[in-house]
Amino acid sequence: MKTKELMKWMMACAFGVFALTSCSDDEEGKVVVPDAATRAFTQKYAGIGHVEWDREKGGYLVAEFWKDGKEHEAWFDDKGEWFMTEVDHGRDITGLPQAVQDGYAATKYAQDGWTIDDIDEIQRPQYETFYIIEVEKRGEPDFDLYFDTNGTLFREVRDGGGDNHGDFVGNRVPTDIQSFIDGKYPGARVVDFEREHGGYEVDIIHEGKSKELWFDAQYNWVQTTTDVTRSLPENIRQAVKAQYPHYRIDDCELVETAQGETYYLIELDDYYMDLRVELDGTITEIPD
Repeated sequence: MKTKELMKWMMACAFGVFALTSCSDDEEGKVVVPDAATRAFTQKYAGIGHVEWDREKGGYLVAEFWKDGKEHEAWFDDKGEWFMTEVDHGRDITGLPQAVQDGYAATKYAQDGWTIDDIDEIQRPQYETFYIIEVEKRGEPDFDLYFDTNGTLFREVRDGGGDNHGDFVGNRVPTDIQSFIDGKYPGARVVDFEREHGGYEVDIIHEGKSKELWFDAQYNWVQTTTDVTRSLPENIRQAVKAQYPHYRIDDCELVETAQGETYYLIELDDYYMDLRVELDGTITEIPD
């Protein structure tokens, strides 16, 4: 009897030590969230019941939660400043604005056997919301397609396989570039900004149109392209149709340069050259 009692006592002690150790491990792995971040989250997302916090690169705090049936990740710093929220739409494109659905439907990816693998919505302060549609096709690399709220495909890049979009956090437009935009395009809403090709690219929505601005490394404006695929002037459309009757216009941009040039840059479906079309309809073929 004493032996049994001793065994029970030893097992109870062992279980107690295990339980205490497990709790200690949980405490060690727990993310400490400053009150400022908690208050900021509660103010922005009132009524959320369950939240899981994590630390990401740069020391940012990421709150993971469900809202409106979708998984969200909201990025804050320790002082409670909000930087970004990523909303996971899964593969459901019907939950996106109609303009974005129409924009995707007009792409070659929607018409050439590609399938949607994932959709993310990116919300940031001082930036316009945009959407990233990841597409895949057997035998081809995955691609990320960036759409603004107009449904304009403003960027397509080979998917890097990242789990989140932390590179968007803290990505701010330089003051000199923002000043230029405010002066030349008053009221414009910035969609995205990135360093590219030895300079800078800024995507904006101005007067209801999607525009892409290029700057050199010294922040000097180089050119602006405006998406006019769905609003191409009839005289330009007819000039292209007359010379290329068997090809379909796949993409069209109005180009304005710092040198004072203005022309249309047109891409034809399955044609090996792009077309530079002057305002009077004169066409010059240029390398794609």
